[in-house]
Amino acid sequence: MKERYFWTALGLIAISWIANSLYAQSKQLEEPIFLDHYIETTTDEHDHNYVIFYYLANKHDYSTINYIRFGDVEGFPQGDYFYAGTTGPHAIDTYNHQELRSITVALRSFNDKKDAQSFNEMQVFYSDGRSSTASIGEVIIYPKRDYGNDDARALEQPSSGSSNDGSSWDTFRATEPLAIEKIDFPFNEPIEERFNFTISGKQTEQPLNSLELPIRLEKDKSVTLKMNLKEKSFVNPFAFAIRISGTTEKGSPFTNYAHYNSFPYLTQEDVNRIIEEKTGRGPDE
Repeated sequence: MKERYFWTALGLIAISWIANSLYAQSKQLEEPIFLDHYIETTTDEHDHNYVIFYYLANKHDYSTINYIRFGDVEGFPQGDYFYAGTTGPHAIDTYNHQELRSITVALRSFNDKKDAQSFNEMQVFYSDGRSSTASIGEVIIYPKRDYGNDDARALEQPSSGSSNDGSSWDTFRATEPLAIEKIDFPFNEPIEERFNFTISGKQTEQPLNSLELPIRLEKDKSVTLKMNLKEKSFVNPFAFAIRISGTTEKGSPFTNYAHYNSFPYLTQEDVNRIIEEKTGRGPDE
């Protein structure tokens, strides 16, 4: 009788082990999944042409990224500030079956294009011989960036800042009478709908297209543009500049930039949702 119980218990353990193994296998990704990035960058080696990409990979996927490609633009892994001694990916956080990893790449182009290019996908080449086409959100690549103001600096920027809650602020001071007529984002996708905005605290938080423009400033008067994420969900890497443009009282156009950066922080729920959206695989598959 005791022997029968022993073999029954051993059989149940084996069945449980097989079931757990099959379940874990069902949760594995066929290939790494890149987050949706919203980034402006450049291939100019004299500028900051280093970009950090974030992706989900299986815990036991030991492959690395050899290089990436956007059309005629290629990116090669580089050491970064925190991991200067290695060019491999870095595990930022660990979840039930996957890791969130980052890779820093330096971009270069093989032609003399003068215009910016926008990409929603990139080719990724791995050390184990695999390659894939990854959906990446929207990345705008400039041959050269110039965030300077070619006019007489109608707006000066004495201060700016950001917080780890996804909020930022930029203060601008008028050096002459002017009107701020337009505030817009660089991307084709309307990501501005994800943010709330205030101007100097005088307008309530609202979508960008609801802000009351133009904003007229006398000389030495200031405004502060504040923005924060509507939902406290940090699943997207952001690195871009908001364009603030208008006309001085003398009729001269001007453009200034408010820079926004945010890094991803994912919960297990975020990971499940991203996998479902990117692969079409349901949470129980």
